[in-house]
Amino acid sequence: MKPKVDSNDLGGNPSPDAPLVTYPVLDEPQLSSRWNLLPKTLQRWRSEGIGPPAWHLNRTVRYLLMEVEAFERKARVTWKSTSGRPLSESSPTARENAIEQMMQRRPGRRDRVFYSAKDVVDITGLPAYWIHQNQERLRLGIPFYRIANGDVIRFSIEELFLWEMHHLRPCRYPIGGRSDA
Repeated sequence: MKPKVDSNDLGGNPSPDAPLVTYPVLDEPQLSSRWNLLPKTLQRWRSEGIGPPAWHLNRTVRYLLMEVEAFERKARVTWKSTSGRPLSESSPTARENAIEQMMQRRPGRRDRVFYSAKDVVDITGLPAYWIHQNQERLRLGIPFYRIANGDVIRFSIEELFLWEMHHLRPCRYPIGGRSDA
């Protein structure tokens, strides 16, 4: 049974009996299609400090869904938050809050669902070679399970999310632009 993918229908048209999987992290293509923007526009905004806070996972840029939704709510009202912080600044507890939200939705041990590599790439938006290539999985420490005497590899979305949260680092650029460009 293939999972339904929430966020921009990346998984095609799955069957109606498939469970809806909401992954609380977006990559640049997912966010740009959500807002109907070009990825270049998001990159420019990120370098200028506009938009929701961005996070790096190795070389990929990721956005926490809860921060994107908070930015969307605040942007409808004003371009400054009530505390006077710019909207693109991440809250100090953003990662902890995202982990807490995900853990509340986590199924019990018996209801756990394991996904194939293709499904994980569709759901999470992580680079496919990280999931498909054994050497990359081991190098990055991506959690996975070997099933059927090690012949089949499966992934837990919850464990992948925790792994990603522990490896995210904030994208911070100086006011005048990127210093490493």
